[in-house]
Amino acid sequence: MAAVDLQPAGEGHLTEKASMETQSIQKTPTSTESISSSMLTTDPQRLLIHALRPYRGSAGKVTAPNGDTRNAPPAASDPPEPTQGLPGLVFVIGAIERLQATREGRRRELAASLERVQQMLRAKARGQPLARGEAEDVVMVLAQACGTRSSAVAVVALDCVEKLVSFRYLDQITGAEPSYYEEVGARLVRVATGCFSEGAGEAVQVQVVKALFALVSSARLGVRGAAMLEAVRTAFGVFTAAGLGTQTIVEGTLTQMVHLVLARVATESDSDDEAVGDARARDAFALVRALCKLAMRDGADPRAVRTRCLALALVRVALAEHTRVFTSAYVYLRAPGTHTETAAAAAAAPAATDEFGDVEGPDAAITELAGDVQADGAAVAVPLIAVVRQYLSLALSRSLTSPTAAVQDAGLAVLELAMRHVRMHLRREAEVLFGEIVIPLLETRNAASLHQRARMLQTLARLLTLPALVVELFLNHDCSEESHVNVFQRLAEVLCKLSGATVALPPRGSPQHALAADVDGAAEAAWRAVQQRQTVFNAPSEPDTQSPLQPPLTAGTEPRLSSATPTTLSGSDISDEYGIRQLALDGLSALLQSMVVWSDKLADPEIEAPVSPQTPQPEEAERAVSAEPRDAGDDPHELLSIKTRKAQLEAGCRQFAWKPRRGIDAWRAAGLLASNDPLEVARFLYAHRGSIDKVQLGEYLGEGDAHNVAVMHAFIDCMDFSGLGFVAALRLLLQAFRLPGEGQKIDRFMLKFAERFVMGNPDAGFANADAAYVLAYSTIMLNTDQHSPQVRHRMSRAEFISNNRGINDGQDLDRQMLETVFDQVAGEEIKLKDDPLQGRVQDARTSSGLFVLWGNSTANRIREQHAHASAEMAAKSEQSIRSMTQRRRRMSGAGEASWAVLLDTADYLRATRPDHIAPMFGAVWTAVLAALSTPMQTSADPHVVAACLVGFQSGIALACRFRMPLERATFVTTLRNFTQLQNLAEMRRKHVEAIRALVEVAASRADVGDGLADNWLDVLQCVSQLEQLQLLTQGSEQAALLRRTSTSTDAAAAQSNIFSSVLSVSAPTTGEQQSISARAFFGSPATTRRSSATLVPTVSVAELAKLETNSQVLVVTVDRLFTASVRLSGSGIVDFVRALSQVAWGEITTAFAAGQAVGSVPSRLFSLTKIVEIAYYNMERIRVEWSQIWAILGPLFDRVGGYADTRAAVFALDSLRQLSTKFLEKEELPHFAFQKEFLRPFADILEGAADLRVKDMALRCVYQLVQAASAHIRSGWRAVLNVAQIAARDTHDQVAEMGFHIARECAQHHGAHMWTLALVQIAGEDGKQASVVAVTGLEYFHELITCLDEFAVGAAAAARPRLALGAIDTMYRAAVALGAQVIGHAGFDACAAVVALDDQPLYRVWMPVLRALHAAVMHTEDLEVRTRALDAFFRLVMTQGRHFSPGLWAHVLRTLVFPMFADLRDPSVSRRFATVDDLELWFSTTLIKALRHVIAVYSAYYPEQLSNAMMTEVLELLVLCIAQPSEVLGKVGTSCLQDMVRSNYAKWDAEAWTLVCETLARLFNWSQPRELFTVAGAEYEGTPLPVLAPRVKSSEANASNRPSPLRTGDSAASLLSSAEATPSPSPMAPELPLSFALPHASGPLAGSDSKPDYVCITLKCMLQLLLIQTIGELFGVDVETGSALSSSVDLYAHMSAHHLFILLDCLDQSRTFAYRFNENRKVRKRLVEMGVMPTMPSLLRQETGSVLMELHILQRMHLDALGVSGKVVADRETVVEEVDDRLSLLVRSVTTQYLGYIEKEKRRLRAVSKANRLDPLSTEAKKRSVVTAAWRASVVAILEYVLELKAHSVFGVVVSRLWQDMVEIIGVA
Repeated sequence: MAAVDLQPAGEGHLTEKASMETQSIQKTPTSTESISSSMLTTDPQRLLIHALRPYRGSAGKVTAPNGDTRNAPPAASDPPEPTQGLPGLVFVIGAIERLQATREGRRRELAASLERVQQMLRAKARGQPLARGEAEDVVMVLAQACGTRSSAVAVVALDCVEKLVSFRYLDQITGAEPSYYEEVGARLVRVATGCFSEGAGEAVQVQVVKALFALVSSARLGVRGAAMLEAVRTAFGVFTAAGLGTQTIVEGTLTQMVHLVLARVATESDSDDEAVGDARARDAFALVRALCKLAMRDGADPRAVRTRCLALALVRVALAEHTRVFTSAYVYLRAPGTHTETAAAAAAAPAATDEFGDVEGPDAAITELAGDVQADGAAVAVPLIAVVRQYLSLALSRSLTSPTAAVQDAGLAVLELAMRHVRMHLRREAEVLFGEIVIPLLETRNAASLHQRARMLQTLARLLTLPALVVELFLNHDCSEESHVNVFQRLAEVLCKLSGATVALPPRGSPQHALAADVDGAAEAAWRAVQQRQTVFNAPSEPDTQSPLQPPLTAGTEPRLSSATPTTLSGSDISDEYGIRQLALDGLSALLQSMVVWSDKLADPEIEAPVSPQTPQPEEAERAVSAEPRDAGDDPHELLSIKTRKAQLEAGCRQFAWKPRRGIDAWRAAGLLASNDPLEVARFLYAHRGSIDKVQLGEYLGEGDAHNVAVMHAFIDCMDFSGLGFVAALRLLLQAFRLPGEGQKIDRFMLKFAERFVMGNPDAGFANADAAYVLAYSTIMLNTDQHSPQVRHRMSRAEFISNNRGINDGQDLDRQMLETVFDQVAGEEIKLKDDPLQGRVQDARTSSGLFVLWGNSTANRIREQHAHASAEMAAKSEQSIRSMTQRRRRMSGAGEASWAVLLDTADYLRATRPDHIAPMFGAVWTAVLAALSTPMQTSADPHVVAACLVGFQSGIALACRFRMPLERATFVTTLRNFTQLQNLAEMRRKHVEAIRALVEVAASRADVGDGLADNWLDVLQCVSQLEQLQLLTQGSEQAALLRRTSTSTDAAAAQSNIFSSVLSVSAPTTGEQQSISARAFFGSPATTRRSSATLVPTVSVAELAKLETNSQVLVVTVDRLFTASVRLSGSGIVDFVRALSQVAWGEITTAFAAGQAVGSVPSRLFSLTKIVEIAYYNMERIRVEWSQIWAILGPLFDRVGGYADTRAAVFALDSLRQLSTKFLEKEELPHFAFQKEFLRPFADILEGAADLRVKDMALRCVYQLVQAASAHIRSGWRAVLNVAQIAARDTHDQVAEMGFHIARECAQHHGAHMWTLALVQIAGEDGKQASVVAVTGLEYFHELITCLDEFAVGAAAAARPRLALGAIDTMYRAAVALGAQVIGHAGFDACAAVVALDDQPLYRVWMPVLRALHAAVMHTEDLEVRTRALDAFFRLVMTQGRHFSPGLWAHVLRTLVFPMFADLRDPSVSRRFATVDDLELWFSTTLIKALRHVIAVYSAYYPEQLSNAMMTEVLELLVLCIAQPSEVLGKVGTSCLQDMVRSNYAKWDAEAWTLVCETLARLFNWSQPRELFTVAGAEYEGTPLPVLAPRVKSSEANASNRPSPLRTGDSAASLLSSAEATPSPSPMAPELPLSFALPHASGPLAGSDSKPDYVCITLKCMLQLLLIQTIGELFGVDVETGSALSSSVDLYAHMSAHHLFILLDCLDQSRTFAYRFNENRKVRKRLVEMGVMPTMPSLLRQETGSVLMELHILQRMHLDALGVSGKVVADRETVVEEVDDRLSLLVRSVTTQYLGYIEKEKRRLRAVSKANRLDPLSTEAKKRSVVTAAWRASVVAILEYVLELKAHSVFGVVVSRLWQDMVEIIGVA
């Protein structure tokens, strides 16, 4: 503080001289340890440094009373010893000389003493210290001087005292023990205080203060205890009596005294000398206690007010600057007797005077709290805060309820500091202060309480900026079963009530009115200030930036939220409820923001909770007085259950207050009350009597029902009246409930009370319980008589005694006892402390008419009421606080008090977890929402709106953070409605701020965004609408288009949804101002349903521009929303993208939803652009998250790309291309498919788009991606090829052409990027590991083949044969290239057939290609394409078949090759051909070519690759082909069979020949035209030939190997059955069963409808001839002439006799059938007659051809068997007899038939010649000789054979057997 002029008025030259000396002393430099009067104007911090004493301890450590051993604070350096020269002694001598010069000093008594002292001091000028006697003389002289009562002498004497102490002349006294210094100090204090009186001059007052300060600041003299208190008391007296200037000095002096006393406690509390530490702690206690007592003084005079304010200010200094003294574990007091010196000091110290309002000293306070010391002398250490808090709380209760503004302000300042620093020690007191003072005062609504409420709200706003404090209020009060007041909830509710109150505008002319009414634009500057204000939602996100809730780092500065105190109003400025509401809103905003800040730890546990600078740092917190907070008690679930139980208890209490039985039922339903047993109910009611309405409790207990009476008896039994007086016991009873007024109820209570009292006090003097009952009832009557205002004549003591005579069993009670009862009742009314009816009665009194008449004005009456209510609050709270000490003493136990119990902090819960915020918010969110909505809706004050918006932001943040969907949706929806974007005509600046707030909170924290979930849609819709509003105010081209089209869309707006944007403007004439319809932005259905003629309010664009929707703050906030998306979690970004996608789609479709034509209004692409931006921002997210994001974005791009607006579609495609390019830069690991997903929209757009430009754009984008990023594409190849595949199905040739280019580009140039080779280990078929070449990316090759297959076989392929041919060629080349890579791999040789077929690399490479080519062959109508595919198929098989495994061969043949001929089995069931002509075309072109390819494949790979199993299938194919009802197929089939035999006969083994021969046998048997007989009505019985059958004499082995003889009656079905029953083929391919059945001859394709039999018979006859001809060609014989063929092969040498016999049987069967038919003229004629045959049918060629071939084979076999041919054939000799028999029979048959034919012809010719006179050589004769000519070749063959045998020895044998026939033949020949 500044130096104060000490010159008093009217004090003479001595006073002036003293003043000058004082000034000179202030200019004189002092030592570092000297604290003189000059320091009265210095910083208190400097004084504290000078006063610090060294910390000393054992090894640097001190053991606290609670057993905690901590490192002591660092010790300060010892103060330097005083100098020996004493250079400043001249000042003291000068002061003595001035005393001698005074009139009083010249008197004899004083003069001698002064002279003696002067001489002594002069003698000490050389530096010798004072002796003890000399010091006594000095003190005595000064005391004599001050006792003269002269102001001048007193000034000089006090100045001398100050100099003696300041210059440390008394610090070294020879022969003085330490206690002597304290005695000297105490004597000097008495000397200084004795100089002060009410009439003392100002100079004396100043010198008294200086001297006292010097004494108190002296470390050596040690002014403590009573002396210190006397010094402080005197200083306060000076302050009260002095003027303004001196008061300033005294105030500074007292402040520094407080610093000194408490600083000594902080330094000496760690000393080894416990006595010193205890004394210092006692000084601190005495000082704080004295200050609190001073603060409790009553009185409204200015002096008393100033005293109270100063005392509170000093208490505030103590709490602010010396918090550690109150919270340290090293500051404690010892109980009396625990230390000798302490006890002695306590005995010597006088008791505190009544001046401070308490006659008890520290020992009494300690004893009151901790009880007496145990008998064994164990020390009881009491923490300082434990004995201080009672007085501190009492001082607060008095000051907070004071009607004086200054006192209340000082008390609020102390309360703020107490709650900041020592709240854990004031838990119970805080509950009383808040529950009985703060909250009730805030709820009071009258003009007198306006200032009090304003100051309290300001203090609360500052306190509520401390997040830890807010949370701890909830934990220790709302979640504590011991607490009866839910402090947090009550505070929040009262703030909400005040915030949501409807208030009138401020008075006109006030600044608040200008802001609220926006007079002359006064709110503009306020709005700018509001935007710049920092809150917890717009603070910079840099890590080194302080949170808005965190205080600055400068000491002594109060932490404040800018948003918490947006106005500059002080308590004195509040003149109406409008300001109160503003302050309440500030407090509510601070409360919610603190909850948000504390919950930030939930998102980041590393965040430290913000603390105020005065809060102990972590290392100090470890040494805090409190015990460590219990871990188990901080469990959120447990606390929530406690909170729930409290809520249930309170709900039951409310029900009980309404109707007791309902309350009991509610408690039972909640499980709080176990049963309805009277004992249980009574115990419950007694335990919770503090929460239950005591009026209803008394009524319930007083009921006469048996259950109620039992409950009442059990309730009173819970009380203990032992040791209590009668009136005290009665008071205790009546504090539990309010005594009912009905006499019978009172009677029942008194009966039970009497019984219980007599039982607990048997020596009370009652003969029985009846006497106690009568006295109790009489006492109740006495209480009513003495204190009822209706009673005029009150009962006297004698009357009371007389009324109670003879009630003690006929005797009188003790008179003294009765007198005591009367005196106690008359002196203090027996009443309920917190009687709920008392306030009602008082209100009724004060509101009566007499009160109005007798009282003063209304304002005075209100003030008196308020003062009375405040006094009642203070009294009630003081009573509650005082009772806490008694309860703590009972808890501590007699003489043995635990540290935690004394502190009463064992149950205190510190805020450590963010989880507690959820139930806190859940308890108050509804009230908060209601409180914020009202002022937000009705007020335009920027400060009010700002506070409301911060509250909404906090509510949204908390609801989102803790995943509270109902709360989140409610807050977000409410705030969104306040944006007024749906009604531009009503839109104001506050609505724009609401938009900013909504966007700001969404972008403020990542976990808030994560919790928005579905409500992201509301936020992003606001952003979208804001952007459209910005377009309107900017006058952009798009907005102009929207305005131009709005007139025509107004009527259609009724059909629009929330996304519809219907803009209505006035006619665009020159100079006319543009305006926008009130529903222009997002018209509501209610307004749009009106008639188009209805007038719609409009708002001009200029007015909208005033809203500053384009302000930098708003633009930055919106940008931050999207850039902050990178901080969202995986689920959060998914919700964000989903909502943004919905908004984007709504923007695009809005214009057309109202009926606009496509293209008339451009689509808005704002949100779609933002989607691209956030995709870039979030590019570094993991694949899992991007998969979920793209699951939303993909369909959006699909819809936009296929939308009718080409501009939007092209933009979507271009955006998709850019994103794809960016995505492709990120490497994708194998087996992931994200690239496929984000490229999939190209395919969807291509498939769904109708515009050719969009399709072309999509294809070009994909083509560019392939060209530019092929090296990075992995799973995206599938999407790329899918695009090409979709293009192949498109109807536009341009699209298909582009798609084919993409597919061909992939196949030809990017195969290396699509697939790679690697050697992998897999399990083989034998269970062992095998190395196999694996193709990584093989699935993309398959996709490529599928794509090309679409071009070749797809629905649109028929119209594009050129693309189909190109696709087939590309497919073939790709397969060959990849196969070559696999085959060329180093590990391919190891890929033998040891793995399953599906694991073989070539199978996986070639099978898809072969399937595609097979599909092209089977399903393509274009012959050229089909032929190209067929050639490619078999070319691939032919060229690569050498690498096929057996399994692959089997699979290819079984699934692809042979199914090509499926139509051969039963053409009638084929569905691939619409007509017979199509089928015949298929047969005659593709099938024939395929059959020839099959024979070629077989010939190329048999037997190395193909086994007889494949041969069986091929033969079956040939059988099916030959058996078709087609001459062409029959010829082709036989030709193919012939080619097969010619190419492979040399490679066949016996099994193969068996298959061939059996196939021929089946064909012969099936093609036998038996229908020639059946149609004619005859039956072919298969009778034997007219020659004897030969005897078979071959070996049994040969017979067993031969098949059963062919029976002529076998049908095709039976033949097939027998063929299927043959032994299975080679085990090389057992999975190849016979797959084909011979077709039925009677099928629909057998011939024309008119002559089906003719066609069938003709085809069979032809087939018989073809088969015979085939055998002839294979054996090199012309079946017509019997001559040898030059170009044929000869199979004879490669066939065994067994197989030759099979052929002979077939030929013989054919010959026999033909013979029988030719001989049956009846049947032949019948056929002609029936019209089956046009002419007489004959099978002559069949008969002669088969005979000729049979002769040829038998003759060769016969020659080999006879050994004539010269060729050795192994098995010919074994069948010589059979051959001989067959040949002889055949020759005989042939010659016989031939001779018979000759004879018949001769006879016929003769007969014809006679009858017709024909020339034998005529044409008819020649025709009839055809038969003979046909047989001539056979006869010639026989003859030639005979001639061939002529040169051999066997000629005779053979001729002898044949000679008889030969003679005739030769003769005829």
